This record gives sequence, structure tokens and C-alpha cells, in this order.
Amino acid sequence: MFSKSKNAGKQRDRQPRKREKKRRESNILGGLAAGVLAGIVATWVLDKYQQGAIDATRRAEDAANAGRTLSRQQEDQLREQQRAHAQAAQRIAKSAVGRKLSSAQQRNAAAIMHYTAGALAGGAYGLAAEIMPAVRRGYGTGYANMVFLGGSQALLPWLRLSPRQNQVTPAGLPAPLVFGAALETARRFLRWLL
Repeated sequence: MFSKSKNAGKQRDRQPRKREKKRRESNILGGLAAGVLAGIVATWVLDKYQQGAIDATRRAEDAANAGRTLSRQQEDQLREQQRAHAQAAQRIAKSAVGRKLSSAQQRNAAAIMHYTAGALAGGAYGLAAEIMPAVRRGYGTGYANMVFLGGSQALLPWLRLSPRQNQVTPAGLPAPLVFGAALETARRFLRWLL
């Protein structure tokens, strides 16, 4: 009496596939957006950590009546990172606009480059975390170590944006751990919101 049309069965089969594809796309876009924002947050947290490490080292050196050797090394390393970001901004401005940046523009552009690098690293992490959940192992610290040691320690000197650093100061040792943990914490929170 009632006969099912052959097309009705095919229609039902296609709809779950379409929904699954939309859900996967929204997960990937949500992961990318959460990663970019988390990268900016993690960069800010890292900046606060590095400044706090320098201040704590300086206080410890003062309390021990020792010279400020270690805190100066930390400050030099931080200045070197800022110089690398400023040089990258200068190169981009020169190739895009055809002129050099002023000192004030260069300082502002260095901060923009710093946070852009964090946002890009975070976006790549957020995207990878959606596609390959194994990336999240170690609460983001494995990924951050790869970015720091493979990126800033090797890539920037290769691009002649920073001299090769033969030593890592104590403020630099846990920096990838701080960045990675802050990145994963912010990504999880933002992913929960999105």
C-alpha cells in the first residue's frame, strides 16, 4: 500500500553526511579562531612571565649582594628578541611600502610582529588540535617547545633577524612551557565558548 520512493532513502543518507561535514568545518574554524586568540593571550602571559623573571632575578642578586650578571643576560636576551621583531617589521615595511620605519614606528611594529607571531603559532596549534588531538599531549608544551626551539632559536638566526644564541638564560628555559600551558589553557576556554 505504502511504498517508499528510492529517492527518499538517498535523501536521508545525504543529510547526516552534510551535517557531519558542516560540524567538522565549524570545529576546524572554531579551533583556528580559538587558537589565534589563545596565541595572543599566551604571548601576553609570556611577556609578563619574562619581565617577572628578570625582576625576581634582580631582587635575588641584590639580596645576595652579587653583581647583576644574570639579570643583565636576561635583559639582553629580551632586547635581542625585540630587535629581531623590529628588524622583521622593518623588512616587511620596506618591501611593502618601499620606505623605512621611523624609530617610534619600529618600536610599535616590533610589538605588532611579536603578537602576530604568537597569533600565528596559536592559530596553527588550534587548527592542529582539531585535526590531530595528539598535538595537545603535554598540555601544549611539546608544541611550544617545537615552535621555540625550531622557530625562534633556529629560524630567526637563519633569516638573519637575530644572532645565534649559544646560551639560554634561566628566564629562557621555561619560556616554552609557560607559552604552551597558557596557549592550551586559553584555547580550551575559548573552544568551550565557541
